[in-house]
Amino acid sequence: MQDTSVKKLFKEQVEHYSEEDQAMDSYIISLVKDWIKKKRITGIAKICEFGGGAGQLLNEIGKFYPKADLINVELIGEYKRYMVSKKIKLVISSVLNSKLPNNSFDIILMRNVLHHLIGKNLEETAENQRRALLELKRLIKPGGAVFIEELTNSSAVVCMLLYLLTKLNSKIRLRFFSFYINPNAIVYFFTPGRLSNLYVEIFGKSNIVAKQIHRVVTDLKSKLLHFGKDRYMVTYVMKK
Repeated sequence: MQDTSVKKLFKEQVEHYSEEDQAMDSYIISLVKDWIKKKRITGIAKICEFGGGAGQLLNEIGKFYPKADLINVELIGEYKRYMVSKKIKLVISSVLNSKLPNNSFDIILMRNVLHHLIGKNLEETAENQRRALLELKRLIKPGGAVFIEELTNSSAVVCMLLYLLTKLNSKIRLRFFSFYINPNAIVYFFTPGRLSNLYVEIFGKSNIVAKQIHRVVTDLKSKLLHFGKDRYMVTYVMKK
């Protein structure tokens, strides 16, 4: 079960996530290009992104591989007005239960979605994160690959503290736009280690074919919000 705050948050932020530069710094772009070259994909490849906003990331991949059949699975139908390309099909659904057929896609992308999959409590939130990965595994074709990029915090204590504070603020209802404080923004970040362990559990260690970890350089405000702990953008590629 997903908390109603998730849908409310992204409904509020449709315009933000529709900005042109969203996802343009994603390491997924180069990894997908390398995968297509390595696998010598020449036919029509079905490429799906979960939580793709206005389709910016899919559009970049489509420029590189014009034969791609591009599908953006989004929770919010309002993105239909903002899609960056008519070639991208928008499907309104959730990564927790997409209702799409098994083995639907050659490539699946997901970027900074996992820490937003909030349930009614911490246990349900962690289960949502696990369920999302199981759903991606179900949907990827044999021989296909799942590309996931996720913002993490280096401290397990800070990850828990941020969850508890944002959960508390969902009841207090404080808003400070300049500090990204929103009553609907409840988050449960991974540490790089917890994220890696979950990927191994779901996909198997031998099926993790690439991993990149990059330290995120942020301004003072963002650093304060994460209690001074280092943040890392962690990108994995899992095959089936």
